[in-house]
Amino acid sequence: MGCEFCNSITSSDQDLPLYNLIQLTLADDVKVLTCRTLWSDEILAKAEEACANEFDMKEVLVVLREEAVERGLV
Repeated sequence: MGCEFCNSITSSDQDLPLYNLIQLTLADDVKVLTCRTLWSDEILAKAEEACANEFDMKEVLVVLREEAVERGLV
C-alpha cells in the first residue's frame, strides 16, 4: 500500500482518485482505460506534483492513454 498523497490531486471531471487508478492499473483492470480521471486534462497537468515519492504519475497517465487508443477504447 502506498502513501496515498496522490489523492490530494483532484478535479471536477475526475471519477477515480489517482491512488485507485494506480491500483486498478496494477490489477490489470481494463476499466482504468476508460475512466474520466485518465482523460482529464486538468489531472494530467497536475500529475507531475501528484506523488511525494517521485513516481512519474504523468508518464503513467500518458502511457495508459496510449494503451486505450491502441485498443480502440476511445
